[in-house]
Amino acid sequence: MKIKELLIKKIDNHFKDIAPILNTSEWGVEEILNNNGTVCLDDLQKLFDYLGIELADNPDKIIKYELSTEVNTKIFKYYAGYWLEKKKYEIRESTYANYVNLFMYNIIPCLGDIPCEQFNNKLLQMFAYWCKEKGGKEKKGISEHYIRDSLLLVKAVIRDGQEEHIFPDFAFKQIKIPKTLQIETKKQVYTEKEYKKIIDYILKNVSSKSVGILLGIYTGMRIGEICALQYKDVNFEEKIINVNKTIQRIYNPLDELEPTKIIITPGKTKNSIRQIPITNEIIEILKTIKKDESDYILSNSHKPIEPRSYRKFYNSFMKKVGVEPIKFHALRHTFASINIENGIDVKTISDILGHSDISITLKTYTHISQQAKLKAIEKFNSMFKSQDEKIVFTSKYKGNVCCINKKTNKLDFIGNIQEVSDYLAESSKYVCDVINSIENDEIYSIIPQIEGITHKNGVYVGG
Repeated sequence: MKIKELLIKKIDNHFKDIAPILNTSEWGVEEILNNNGTVCLDDLQKLFDYLGIELADNPDKIIKYELSTEVNTKIFKYYAGYWLEKKKYEIRESTYANYVNLFMYNIIPCLGDIPCEQFNNKLLQMFAYWCKEKGGKEKKGISEHYIRDSLLLVKAVIRDGQEEHIFPDFAFKQIKIPKTLQIETKKQVYTEKEYKKIIDYILKNVSSKSVGILLGIYTGMRIGEICALQYKDVNFEEKIINVNKTIQRIYNPLDELEPTKIIITPGKTKNSIRQIPITNEIIEILKTIKKDESDYILSNSHKPIEPRSYRKFYNSFMKKVGVEPIKFHALRHTFASINIENGIDVKTISDILGHSDISITLKTYTHISQQAKLKAIEKFNSMFKSQDEKIVFTSKYKGNVCCINKKTNKLDFIGNIQEVSDYLAESSKYVCDVINSIENDEIYSIIPQIEGITHKNGVYVGG
């Protein structure tokens, strides 16, 4: 029997036990046996001793034709596999699955066959550019977010390898993340009018599933948190929901037996585990549909509904309501935006949403509505009214003036009155008359630029 055939028979797919002996991962062991990997003679001799294999002939002569004997950690993909296998026991299962996908579909296709000794900042920069054009499972490029995540993983592998003197000892420099095209969605939040319509329909068609949408509206909980919610997580006396876990489907292409599965895990951060107060109305609704303490609220049974299935119900339900469905996460966006627009302090909203930092709330979930913009305009006008008097703008006004496109609501031009008049090919008197509401321009709203009236990405918003 040939040596490779003997090894395959002896190992019998127990790659986990063999990986530490060969200083590689389970994946690396399989690659070695398939002639895609390499192993040094010393490690191979340890493997023979472990498996009880004795070679009558000179092992150098036999192995030379059957297994590559270069040190396997010289090539990036093998050391990366070894690093990933170590991390498997240190991180959450869902995080590990995310790492696997980034390595398999993004990192290894680009960097896998490069010798570790050739890694430097220039190579990492070229990797970032490659990600934008060819990264991902479909090889069509990935977003800035996933480029950053991929770079973080590559750097983690390099740092680990530098301690083992596998990679050159160089300091990381800032890598430029190439900008990816952001396709702006038409709508990211529901209006208050749509919210009222949705709530009215739910109250007339109460079910265990529809209650989940109500919870999303009133608490801003994530879909995975709502799917994992059980009646025992609700304190009916104190009227509080204890958010302590989430449910999600993970995909691990390395797991041949169960590449995709549903898992329930604690919240990702300490802030994710939180208490949210709820109204009397929701408490009463939950009481009417509750059967058993251990039941999941959405299914009213011991078996939970996974987010993918619940999204399908949500989309179908919204169409019955007569509201164009946006993604379920829009309930969370809308909860934050409406509360902030109505004067609730951001720290309170951040705590309810379970954010680790208040800046995440401000950056991610505050979307300025048309109503907020109208309030900003009204606020602006009131600043120039003193009892029955109103400031009249003339060509002598030295401040900047904004031209807000009435159709797109975007800031098309900003400059002093003379510059605006040149831009519009109109007289400065006409510009002043529009500002003073004497004239009405068909295309633009023309207003002075003041503190509190700003624009972001060219879109006019109230500050």
